[in-house]
Amino acid sequence: MTKTEGLTYVVTGGCGFLGSNIVDMLVQKGTNISEIRVVDTKLDNFKSPEKKGIKVTPIRGDITDVAQMTQVCAGADVVIHTASVIDVFGLVSEGTLWNVNVKGTETLLQCCVNQDVRSFVYTSSREAVGPNSRGDPLEDGDENTPYDSSSPLLPYGRTKAAAEAMVLQWNGRRTDGGKTLHTCSLRPGGMYGGSGWTVMRIWQEFGKELFKKPQKRISRPSVKSSCPYVGNVAWAHLLAAQTLLTSPNNAGGEAFFIDDDTPAKDEGALYGELCAPIGISWDDSLVLPLPILYSIAYALSFVKFVCKPFYTFVPRLTPAVLTIVNTNFYFNYKKATRLLGYKPLFSWEESKQKTWDGLLEWKAREFDAY
Repeated sequence: MTKTEGLTYVVTGGCGFLGSNIVDMLVQKGTNISEIRVVDTKLDNFKSPEKKGIKVTPIRGDITDVAQMTQVCAGADVVIHTASVIDVFGLVSEGTLWNVNVKGTETLLQCCVNQDVRSFVYTSSREAVGPNSRGDPLEDGDENTPYDSSSPLLPYGRTKAAAEAMVLQWNGRRTDGGKTLHTCSLRPGGMYGGSGWTVMRIWQEFGKELFKKPQKRISRPSVKSSCPYVGNVAWAHLLAAQTLLTSPNNAGGEAFFIDDDTPAKDEGALYGELCAPIGISWDDSLVLPLPILYSIAYALSFVKFVCKPFYTFVPRLTPAVLTIVNTNFYFNYKKATRLLGYKPLFSWEESKQKTWDGLLEWKAREFDAY
């Protein structure tokens, strides 16, 4: 029987930085939608966006729970899977990363097959590709640019690569009800934007010290990296879901780099420009020469190893972090334009202004009131 009412979307990680932006984008610019199921382990700060004719349903759920995800996927048409554990510093065990990022994705895929879901969009990451442990650059790369991804720097990158490969392998599977599941994967870089900018959660640890002196730089100013605006990444997810539904041969089984017109530059320089209105700045030069920084990072890694049986020591300066922030790693989005019809919804100037507005709101709420 053909479904005549609007579509039902599931957004996992729907209260997270990207997920909440996708939910808002679906409400604002989605078409033929009757319900959006917002799935997250935490719903404390959930605020339902309003639009007549669209039901927004918050669901507290764990993507590794088969019974829960079976109920979540029942009657759904699209699953946009953004939920994952993100870890750069080694705060989370590799077992936990694999359980959530890989096994959780497999659970969702199986539930999609069992419940006749037709479209599955996976939020991967540029770290599924690199940088690798040698710090080989990828400059203005695309999905076919040769790159040795056999030695990812972080366990997080390994889990995203494994989950992405699985998602693409499941494309074209027949569902239990005789439909076909179509899947694709999107690979954004580190995102910025809005008052919910993820990095603010880290900066809050330092309180007003942030505003007293320039932040120390551990990356060379000449490095170029892709950092898209979160609103553009959310828009790409909508287009990917729509393409899987209407023209599955264009996107099914494909991975896409997602970027925008934000200038490719060192993250410290980008953050300095974005955070200037709230008085946070970065030094123009490295805090120490790079070889010395690496020596310190390796020494801290040794201390972590020695302390492991007795004490959990997690240094913020690691060889992997240094390699990531000092490797040219940026790409174009031509494939997404060609096959998904993707073009950035927000220009660089608009993205910057929206981020300024959000950060000013954040500073007034978190610091200026005290």
